[in-house]
Amino acid sequence: MPVANDLLLSLDLDQLAVPAVRRDVAECAGAAGLSGVGLDDFVLAVHEAVTNAVRYARSPRVLRLWREGDRVLCEVSDGGPGIASGPSRTPTGGRGLWLMHRLTTIVVSTAPEGTTVRLTVGLSRG
Repeated sequence: MPVANDLLLSLDLDQLAVPAVRRDVAECAGAAGLSGVGLDDFVLAVHEAVTNAVRYARSPRVLRLWREGDRVLCEVSDGGPGIASGPSRTPTGGRGLWLMHRLTTIVVSTAPEGTTVRLTVGLSRG
């Protein structure tokens, strides 16, 4: 987790926050040096993580975005029970985790108090 000085963005998440997430993440990740297709892919992956947290998990739901060296990282944490079985393979939906895996490096951590999805992308993507 980043120290306060390294934090580029921190948001409490609810349904009302979702529309602004793409814009806010794009602005902050862009300012950190991510650009082009890499930026677009990262923003989409973060949006999927946020949508899942708001749709399926309990509060508190928090997004934190920061830069470490040549990488941009985002954690979406929630009070939900976790993700039971990896990326969905259903033909009718639930492809958010699959998409996050394709667009970023993803680590999912689940504990009794909630779940954290960490998405990482290198600045050289673009």
